[in-house]
Amino acid sequence: MARWTAILEAAGIRATTQRLRVLEVLAAHPLPISAQRIHTVLQDSGENVGLTTVYRTLSSMTEVGLIHAFTHAGESVYRLCGPARHHHLVCRVCGLVTERQEEDVVGGFRAEEVYGVCAACER
Repeated sequence: MARWTAILEAAGIRATTQRLRVLEVLAAHPLPISAQRIHTVLQDSGENVGLTTVYRTLSSMTEVGLIHAFTHAGESVYRLCGPARHHHLVCRVCGLVTERQEEDVVGGFRAEEVYGVCAACER
């Protein structure tokens, strides 16, 4: 919990219990997860947190770059991001996201998200 507190505070976000719990849920899920699912996980674990609070928390963390929002199957999903500058390779089939550190600049643009099909789904 101290690790998450330090990360939030370094990003300029006050470390409340609810924000820390949202980070814990994100950290426990390897694939991006929706706000609804985060809310359900928190409710199932006995946390009294509203869905609006989950959305506000995700929004503030996205704004400062702690997490990244993706669209998968028509729904916004969220994932913890590493601190270094990177872009994302996103599988259109299963939603797997892989971070890449390389600076790929094509035609003056740096890729932030590249969509394709991962090796597992390709098989």
